[in-house]
Amino acid sequence: MRRPFPTLSALAGFGLLLSGCASQSWVKPGGDEAQMRADYRECVRLAQPAVERDARIESDIMSTRGDDYRRSGSMMTRRGIADARTSGRQDDEIYSCMRSRGYMTADQAPPAK
Repeated sequence: MRRPFPTLSALAGFGLLLSGCASQSWVKPGGDEAQMRADYRECVRLAQPAVERDARIESDIMSTRGDDYRRSGSMMTRRGIADARTSGRQDDEIYSCMRSRGYMTADQAPPAK
């Protein structure tokens, strides 16, 4: 009997992914730290449905193909790929949201005069 890949672990991983993105520094001309943090939190919230959907899709794939991956010895590789895809999707969503609000990453900001 096939056991489904637990979606709980995929969603728990999502929480860890959120903490990784917080290290990105964002700047906005005329913006302050408090507003940046509020905008960032809102962008994370807006990204969550897309990231959770991707995590559920990966979980479904693992539950239907898990036996194949285990037999071929590629289960850990497949999980790593799934985690990287989910992380990348989150980063892309947050980046797009912050850029749409007028922010740029600190390394993209012009040097202070």
